[in-house]
Amino acid sequence: MSRVHDVPMCRQLIAPAEWDLHGGWALGDRMEWSNRACGLASLRMILLAYRRQAPTVTELLKLAVKNEVLTPRGALHAGIASLATDLGVPATAEPVPVEELLARLDAAPVIVSVTEQFPDDGRSGGHLVILRGYEDGPDPAIFIRDPSAWGQVHERIPLSRLSPSYTGRAIIFAPLNNGES
Repeated sequence: MSRVHDVPMCRQLIAPAEWDLHGGWALGDRMEWSNRACGLASLRMILLAYRRQAPTVTELLKLAVKNEVLTPRGALHAGIASLATDLGVPATAEPVPVEELLARLDAAPVIVSVTEQFPDDGRSGGHLVILRGYEDGPDPAIFIRDPSAWGQVHERIPLSRLSPSYTGRAIIFAPLNNGES
């Protein structure tokens, strides 16, 4: 079996023109914020997948600052879920064991906390990516949208590679049916 949701790609690196156009300069250094914008870029991709109005990453960043969603390490899962819900896509932040991810992906894409580039060295968490589907097999292939530079050229990984870097924390969305909720 294979199930893959159509989720457009979005980068967490904020372009200078976008930053300037939306007043990002008032928040400080564009590159510093870009390094912590994986959750907001992932939220933007989710909004696009659900065919909702999708503010730019800079606009989402300003909303996240206003709503106290950000920490020095990045965005809070519950805060991203709250922003998604406010923007028209019902969401919750919750623990999801790796064994339940494929079942969750049958209904909708999921944002998960993993280690950037999915290393198999015992580190977990700190980077948010979208799991958008899977292809069954002995080691199912997981289709991803990763807003980092690495993710621009990697779109699938084996579940065995995802598992060691996954924290067990996810943001779950309402069912997605052919791009409509």
